[in-house]
Amino acid sequence: MKRTFLLLLMGLAFSYGCTTNTVQPKNTVANFKLIPNYDFENWEPSAYQGWFLPGWTTNNTMAISTAEVDPDSLNAYHGQYAMKLSNTLGFAYAETKFPITIHPLSLGAFVKFKLVPSDTVSIRIKLFFKGKETDNGVWFGTKSIDNYIQVNIPISQHSTLADTALIEIRGGRHLINNDRKSSEVWVDYLALLLTK
Repeated sequence: MKRTFLLLLMGLAFSYGCTTNTVQPKNTVANFKLIPNYDFENWEPSAYQGWFLPGWTTNNTMAISTAEVDPDSLNAYHGQYAMKLSNTLGFAYAETKFPITIHPLSLGAFVKFKLVPSDTVSIRIKLFFKGKETDNGVWFGTKSIDNYIQVNIPISQHSTLADTALIEIRGGRHLINNDRKSSEVWVDYLALLLTK
């Protein structure tokens, strides 16, 4: 009886050890950090106007700009700053291209915005392998949102291979002509997600 119990106990311990060593993909902080300046906390004064966002290309990196991309400490979802995009004549944009070692299922972001009538904002992600686009995803916002919401942008899964990602965020384009009021967009805390 003791021998049977001991063998049963050893078998359970062995099977438990085998199953707990299985590696499962996880959403970890490391996946957030694949995106340069993913939480928009690092800003530097721009040589042209406004602010420079390290790791990103924005309207602020041009000598003549019709829109602004700035840090906003009053409307952050996470940390001290969010990225605020506002237009004056054209659309505000921010984009980043960076190496990846995973093929994410989606891109997560926290957003809120005040849109003028008939305006649209978007967040797009493209995945590349050896310079060729393999998968993508896009999200559009068409109505103002007063409080932050989390958006999950599914990425197509045509390929399992990816070595580079491109994220493009576009603010509004339209103005209310009488008072030059434009759309304002806040984005914070981007993440590449490995699970649905």
